[in-house]
Amino acid sequence: MTEDHGAITAQDRRAAQKWVLRMLDEPERHAQSLADWISEKPARRQLYLDLMNDVQAAGHAGGVLDLPPPRLQAQKPWWIKSVPVLTAASILGLLIAASILFQTRPAPSPQMAGAETPAAFVTKVGEVRTVKLADGSQVVLDTDTAISVAMTPDRRDIVLKRGRARFIVAHDAERPFSVKAGGMEVRATGTVFDVLLRNNVAVHLIEGGVEVELASQQTQPARKILLWPGQILAFSHGHEPQTPVIPARRSDEQWVNGVKSFDNVPIREVIAEANSYSDTRIELMPASLGDREIFADIHIRDIERVAEAISGFLDLDIDRTEKGRLILSPRK
Repeated sequence: MTEDHGAITAQDRRAAQKWVLRMLDEPERHAQSLADWISEKPARRQLYLDLMNDVQAAGHAGGVLDLPPPRLQAQKPWWIKSVPVLTAASILGLLIAASILFQTRPAPSPQMAGAETPAAFVTKVGEVRTVKLADGSQVVLDTDTAISVAMTPDRRDIVLKRGRARFIVAHDAERPFSVKAGGMEVRATGTVFDVLLRNNVAVHLIEGGVEVELASQQTQPARKILLWPGQILAFSHGHEPQTPVIPARRSDEQWVNGVKSFDNVPIREVIAEANSYSDTRIELMPASLGDREIFADIHIRDIERVAEAISGFLDLDIDRTEKGRLILSPRK
């Protein structure tokens, strides 16, 4: 059986008590040594802080101390707060009281020890908003998007149920960040990427690196694909991906801003995206006009401006007589 070098031992607990005594007595003298001790086993940080908090709760001896990065050399650190001068007996008394509090603290319930109840975030049609997660990551939710988020001490798990989202991941190598959607799982520690789940399933890596695991299909086993910035993995929802990795277009990452620079993109794709932001729909008559490619900067969330841009590009009329429909057809 191998030793778990990250597990807190009885020796660690005894050492933490000694560090609390030293930091209450001479914080400037012992701060760097304390940081070195913690850097050897990061789990010691929380042990130390919990014990210090209990000391303060027992006697209000001083403020919670934040710790510097390992081996940081500087003048008097800002994070060392002044501690009242205490006698050895009073410090020892506080530490004993804190130890009693620490040892009698109720154990966390299974719900708290395991996964939290997933939090849900949903946007309406036409709504785009940013939410900040508990770990410091940010998620930009596109129109008509739904995600669930479960954070635990060991993992950060997201499920994209529909729509599109941009994930700006706070770096934490010890807590994997996972996004599941449409039969695939995207794993990252700190990076920026988009995930789409509509008629198509796609991952667009913008910064950093991700590993995408595709679930097994009828003719293919489960497989893993590494993406590099500027690459998109895309396939039809419910179908086996054949040649999934393609280079991203400039417009693919611009949806968060609203204005997209389309460089020879089929007009049907522009219309489909614009329609996703509005209850009013653009329709082409005949539909084959959608195969034409457009080169323009378009505010994709403004359905009227999109219709005007396409009508000007193709020299079409816009029929607004029917509620909820903008019908584009050749001029008469």
